Amino acid sequence: MLGPFSLPALVVTAVFVLSAVGKLLDLDTAPATLRALRLSGPPPRTVVGGVAVIELAVAGGLLLGSGVVAVTAASAAVALSVVFLAVGVRAQIRASTDECGCFGRLASTRVGPAMTARNTALTALAGLTLVGALMEPTAPALAVRLVLFPLLGGALLLSGAAIAVVGATLHPSGERAATTPPGVPDAAVITPDGGVVVPRQRALRGRAQLLLFVRRGCTSCENLIDRMTWDRELLEALVDVRLIVPIGDGMSLSAADEGLHVDPSGEFARALGIPGSRPVGVLLTTSGDVLQPIAVGGDETATLVGTVLAAAAEARDSHPDEGSATN
Repeated sequence: MLGPFSLPALVVTAVFVLSAVGKLLDLDTAPATLRALRLSGPPPRTVVGGVAVIELAVAGGLLLGSGVVAVTAASAAVALSVVFLAVGVRAQIRASTDECGCFGRLASTRVGPAMTARNTALTALAGLTLVGALMEPTAPALAVRLVLFPLLGGALLLSGAAIAVVGATLHPSGERAATTPPGVPDAAVITPDGGVVVPRQRALRGRAQLLLFVRRGCTSCENLIDRMTWDRELLEALVDVRLIVPIGDGMSLSAADEGLHVDPSGEFARALGIPGSRPVGVLLTTSGDVLQPIAVGGDETATLVGTVLAAAAEARDSHPDEGSATN
């Protein structure tokens, strides 16, 4: 019969399967995943792919194994969860706030307290799964119990879904900010060459500012950064383009990577009142104001960039002899 430890086993199995599938579907972002977790040295695709295979193997053991196999799989689940927790805490201590890519393209997860809490809960559930495997060594495999007791299995699955829904409502929202600050602050960002610039003052001096707030490890952000390698020149016929990333206190400017502006501790983004999700596009007009609405997410930001790009092309065609002013 399905016992009290069946629900933790089901949840852990589902989490590992989703995590593994998400990673395997998004192996191209493996380098960003390791960068977000502050891991360097090993080949990214091999590491991320290997972790996904281990997750699937553990999930298979939890679902299909019994006796020694179930205990071994549960022990492996505990060990894997502890590793996830330790790596996440280490990245958080090293001031990472990037998207970790833990669930690949299936879900967005940023390094920080919420991820640490999730990994702690997963470790606790894995521990309960191991206790259940040790207390019921002769119990049939979880999959067999689900088939033999479909009503109880359905109840457990519904309970797990309810827990997921409640958890989702408690997760920090990445939606658009409800209010907009009364004005744009005279806050500074650090340019790629180490200089300091105040975007609002540059805007007031006649150069509109296209501010693209990104994070390493976010697929849409990486696509936007790559796009600037070929669109920046035309865009800067009309505006100054600034790809902006936050870095934590005590971190080297090189942590922002070449070509990216630095927003120390994310203070400029907070002062502008933009939401925590990334990417976000903000256009400062030559009056020093934000052109509303701001663009939140990959699709909206791409649309904003496309609009400015079209305007820049029109301006270039109208004044072919004028050069662009950048810094």
